[in-house]
Amino acid sequence: MMQSYLTQLDNRSFLVILAGLLLLIATALTSYGLWPQFKQYRAELSTRNTLKDVIDNGDALENELSALQVKVETLRHKLHGGMTNLPIKQMESYIIGRLQTMSWRHGVELSSIQPGAGQRVEMFKEILFDIELSGDYFNLVNWLKDLGKELGFVVIKEYEMKSEGHDTNDKPRLALGLTIVSYRAIQQ
Repeated sequence: MMQSYLTQLDNRSFLVILAGLLLLIATALTSYGLWPQFKQYRAELSTRNTLKDVIDNGDALENELSALQVKVETLRHKLHGGMTNLPIKQMESYIIGRLQTMSWRHGVELSSIQPGAGQRVEMFKEILFDIELSGDYFNLVNWLKDLGKELGFVVIKEYEMKSEGHDTNDKPRLALGLTIVSYRAIQQ
């Protein structure tokens, strides 16, 4: 039957059918065979280029990460001073030690330090320190300037200054009473 049908076709019709059949086969091979392979090749080429860029810029990324880590440590020190991960009791002794060192450095007499618990403010807990100092006006001012550098972010909650008379060199002495607050994030 097929042969009889083929013999009835003229050459022109036969060539059109053959061309259509070849076109159909070529389209199927391209769609299901070559095109997915081509897409996969392009994706792998893109991945290779990305990885090559990462390898080429690896040192730059490492340097950038190191620089960012230094910035984080600087900000952490600015916020908490040297007491970043200290427990509360150690934090109190650290602060008392730093305040005493500052007092010696600036020629100020540290009369008393009284640690205390403050209130909860949002997600932070206040740690209070009632401090009494005495000394020369300029020494007290320099002590106050150093407070933030030594302890990080602290707030002076109360402040009172009064005269204590004069020292042996006839310089006026002042008594300074203040309450400083350090904030600690509450562990959830």
